[in-house]
Amino acid sequence: MAAVLVAALTLTLSSCGRSPLDVSEVTGPRIVIGVTFDQPGMGLRKGSQYSGFNIEVAEYVARKLGYAEWQIVWEEAPYDQRVSMLANGDVDMVTGMYVDKATATDDSAMNALGYDFVGPYLDGRQDVMMLAQDADDIHTIGDLAGRHVCVVSGSRTVDDLQQALGTSVTLLEQPSATQCTTALMTGMVDAVSAEAAVLAGMVTSADTAKVTTLGLDYAQGQYGIGLKTGSDKLSSEVKKALASMERDGSLARAYADTLGRIGYRA
Repeated sequence: MAAVLVAALTLTLSSCGRSPLDVSEVTGPRIVIGVTFDQPGMGLRKGSQYSGFNIEVAEYVARKLGYAEWQIVWEEAPYDQRVSMLANGDVDMVTGMYVDKATATDDSAMNALGYDFVGPYLDGRQDVMMLAQDADDIHTIGDLAGRHVCVVSGSRTVDDLQQALGTSVTLLEQPSATQCTTALMTGMVDAVSAEAAVLAGMVTSADTAKVTTLGLDYAQGQYGIGLKTGSDKLSSEVKKALASMERDGSLARAYADTLGRIGYRA
């Protein structure tokens, strides 16, 4: 586990806490961070409480930028709205931004994302969740041909699944992983495809005797923090914060306390 986090986080230097005014692109008494609200283990809101790996990463970075916990404003950031939220200044950053590994190693592709990607801080992959009673027939991603599969609108999964199966699969796009899980449980679709870390949380929130993940791992990706394009100074500070989080062990502890507890293995 530690090796995966270290491999993902190829960043250097550390950062001391400082006044928010020292970071040019984020100023004022608060920092607005976009996260998911419905993903156990990654980003979950229950009442006024927030939990998950991406929440832990966001809180650590905010502290390194000089913000106390009470100065953080959490905004729900649906996959299909994240880039526009950053561009419009609705949020200062978004945690849990996910890119495929081919993009992560291609400078021109990274420049075309429409936002600045800082990281990565975790390796990821795409997987499939099905009703346990139907899962025995699926051994490879190709076995989903002819099936109806739910994906989250605006997620990287849409592209990855289409690249893997083309038009042989029928996609149902929903605004969230929770709604995709509901579509599966009610028989609207045969399967749900999403990031494996997200599906691990969905299994825990559904009836674990009825649903299961398949471990197909058909596409690889990486998680990072999204900033508005051109946020050079802020990008530098966030990089330092992520490097410090890895080095002092906070990243591994955050993983163990969140994703590790729901059985996800990076």
